[in-house]
Amino acid sequence: MEVVDVILWTVYLLIAAATIASVVSAIHGVRTQGSQVAAGRLARRASIAAAILPITVMAITYAAASTTPLTINGKAFTSTLWLRLTDMFIYTSITLIILCFIIVVVTKFRR
Repeated sequence: MEVVDVILWTVYLLIAAATIASVVSAIHGVRTQGSQVAAGRLARRASIAAAILPITVMAITYAAASTTPLTINGKAFTSTLWLRLTDMFIYTSITLIILCFIIVVVTKFRR
């Protein structure tokens, strides 16, 4: 096994661990927020939205992603899956950062 293979499998393992931790954390957050009386229904809705929104944005940005081949270091890169995934992660990051900024501004000047 080459060094590159070890690195790739380590990255795959870390991505799987991070995904599992995120799902468990989201489920725990929704259950915990729902049990707090002071927070009420709004906290539960916000918790559910925080779990569902990134997945929804990722699905939309994947569907809207470009499949135009790229030339990288003189070689054509034509894998539509990786082209779409790359665009999806870039657009999702930008969308969620802008959305977080808007939410902070709105909640700051709400009262």
